[in-house]
Amino acid sequence: MKEIINNENGAIVVMVIAMIVVLVSIVSTYSLLDMVQNDQLQTQYQNDVIQEELLLRSEAIRTHLSLEYDKNKPLPDRKLEILSKDRTTTYTIENKKEYTMLSNFMGYATAEAVAVRSLISARRARIFTKKNFSPIKRYSERLLRNESLAQFQYFTDIEKSENEDGGEEAAIVRFYGADELFGPVHSNDNIWIRNLYGWPTFHALVTTSKRIMDFDTHQPAEQSAPMDDIFLGGYAEEVASIIFDPNANDLRTNGQRPFDPAKDIVYVKIDNNSFSSMYGEIELTGIEQFNVYSWFPDDAAAANAVVNAGGNWYEESDHIWTNHIPIYDTLWTQGPTGTVNNGCVWVESELWIEGEVAGKQTWGSADTIFVVGDITYNGTNVGSPPDDEENPNRDDYFGLVSEEKILIRYKHKDPFNDMILIDNNCEDIWLYGAYAAIGKGDQELQGIYYCHYDGIFTFQYHHTHGSTPDFMAQDPYAPGGNVLYSYIDFHKFVFPPSSFVPPEITGFNLHGGAPQPPYNMCGYPYESPAYVYPNTGPNYNYPYGTDWPWYNPVWPESAADIDTERGIIHIYGAIGQRRRGYVHRSGIDPYNHPNQTEWDLEYYHYDGTHPSSGYNKDYHYDNRFLFVQPPCYPQVYRGFGENVLTEFKAENWHMKIPPE
Repeated sequence: MKEIINNENGAIVVMVIAMIVVLVSIVSTYSLLDMVQNDQLQTQYQNDVIQEELLLRSEAIRTHLSLEYDKNKPLPDRKLEILSKDRTTTYTIENKKEYTMLSNFMGYATAEAVAVRSLISARRARIFTKKNFSPIKRYSERLLRNESLAQFQYFTDIEKSENEDGGEEAAIVRFYGADELFGPVHSNDNIWIRNLYGWPTFHALVTTSKRIMDFDTHQPAEQSAPMDDIFLGGYAEEVASIIFDPNANDLRTNGQRPFDPAKDIVYVKIDNNSFSSMYGEIELTGIEQFNVYSWFPDDAAAANAVVNAGGNWYEESDHIWTNHIPIYDTLWTQGPTGTVNNGCVWVESELWIEGEVAGKQTWGSADTIFVVGDITYNGTNVGSPPDDEENPNRDDYFGLVSEEKILIRYKHKDPFNDMILIDNNCEDIWLYGAYAAIGKGDQELQGIYYCHYDGIFTFQYHHTHGSTPDFMAQDPYAPGGNVLYSYIDFHKFVFPPSSFVPPEITGFNLHGGAPQPPYNMCGYPYESPAYVYPNTGPNYNYPYGTDWPWYNPVWPESAADIDTERGIIHIYGAIGQRRRGYVHRSGIDPYNHPNQTEWDLEYYHYDGTHPSSGYNKDYHYDNRFLFVQPPCYPQVYRGFGENVLTEFKAENWHMKIPPE
């Protein structure tokens, strides 16, 4: 080595070797630094992959809530910074939404969903250096589908009746042997069943957030009822509640408003995708005076018999009281016509509706809705299911939404047809579509009676009693010529009942009575055998009893003409209601009939007992509603997180290759 160093050429060799060593050291150091940097970048990129996925998952919730707040607004983008000791990483999330078809049903695209697409990128910066973009980008797509009340054939938030203020027994409504339901059923309350004319039958899944109860034992039905024979589609108890907080905001915001909101009634007849209408205005025509007599004829035979015998009840019976009664009449005028092409219509007034529907339509009202006739589909024969796999209806969907109640009307006079009496609803009714009664009583305003203001699907004129119709007969002042006798009961009874009448005529205050044959209710044509002409005082015999004026929508109506059992409600679709409404009444419940004579509508007391009334159920589900809802139809809300409501169901969420 010493010789090499002392040699001039050797020194050069040493220098070369030293330089090689230094160069190798530099290259090694650079390689090591590069390896460290690459390893650090790989770690950062792996962190980006994980962090971006976590952020996209949280963004899925944020965009979900943004859609819930206002599904018509663009989705907001988002930026957030994550700080570490030596760098700041900024993540940018860009969100877009698009409506897309989610699934296929009966061979054609059906359910509409919202596709939420989110792209996230990262940009990193150190102190005194420029920002640089991470090559890692993640892209996700989340499909959200509206869930509506139409996805249940039968839904109640409260299974108790509107008589809940009368106590637990008064509130119970039960399914019994005449009830057969073919679609999914859910209640957030106890569901009651009873073995009366057999057990009810449920063909699809029945769920309740509480229990299924046997009415006869008042214990859980699984202890006494043949559950497998009743619930053919299965049942589940104590499931999570579905938060019932529907509204008609979409209808109010997006619906056509062709009608004058100042009118009392809007009567609509749908003819496929067009409609015609009439306006009804309830007007006071005057305050009329009616003399009350100790005896007054109730039909032509009684009047003519007295006149033919030379009698005159105006002179020979006692004039005991004078009624002063405001008389109202509904005056009808022509309303607008129009078309509904796959849209919705909003009405501020009370709505009467019937007809044949083509296309997608939803009608809504801020008031009570009366179904005055069948509602059917253009593309489905009446009596056939619209979801028949061999002949599906691919076009027609109907929704009906009331912010108060939906009632099947009893009888009415048709202003479209010379005011003839229509009684079609008394011999079955066919209803296609989805029906939602979402009214909510105000306990602070209405007290314990708030339950009578909740939204229900029910029928009109539950408590039937006879009243005395108009008739033509001889005039005792001009025998031989007929005159019209009207408002007969106002000449027989004091109305409204008064506490100021003398004691000897208190029995003339308008009242009811126990049921009498042959119609098993009080009122005309039955009359007390003791109530005979001229019935002078002071020891009067009182008339037997009658219906409350105008409680029957076609009052006065003889018991002989009243339809009590009105056939079957044939539904092909769905019913959603805040509280369970009656569609059949026994006529003997003690809450509504505390005694046999009292009329007190303020406290829901309806005179004496009477025959059963209403409809049997024939409820078929329309499975198309699992995929397609009527336009602007109220949504189902499920618990989302801890305290958040949502009307959207997340169908799926997955990562995709980012777009170029």
